[in-house]
Amino acid sequence: MHALNRNVALTSLAWGVFFIWIGLSWVANEYYGVSMEAYVALGVGIILIGLNAARAGFGMKLSKFSLFIGLIALIFGGTALAGFKPPLWQTILVLIGLFIIAEAVSSLTKSK
Repeated sequence: MHALNRNVALTSLAWGVFFIWIGLSWVANEYYGVSMEAYVALGVGIILIGLNAARAGFGMKLSKFSLFIGLIALIFGGTALAGFKPPLWQTILVLIGLFIIAEAVSSLTKSK
């Protein structure tokens, strides 16, 4: 199988698992009345890190962005389960902005 096809297949698999995880979390929230934000964040982190692990296993290039988001989600999920309540979405937006800036600066310094 061509690398692009594997990447598309792996990405599709990750999206499928993501939607199943969100749906199951939503059902658990409705039936048990438990806030599932920490579990959703952990799940997203595991899915994105798993996607990049699968890419590495196939000898494909990792996505720094999805790996970064996966690590952040995993950290936030873990801290939320430990009782800390950091401002999840605001922090993610700031970190995404910093990541984009870092990638742009890296590109500009490589092109010299």
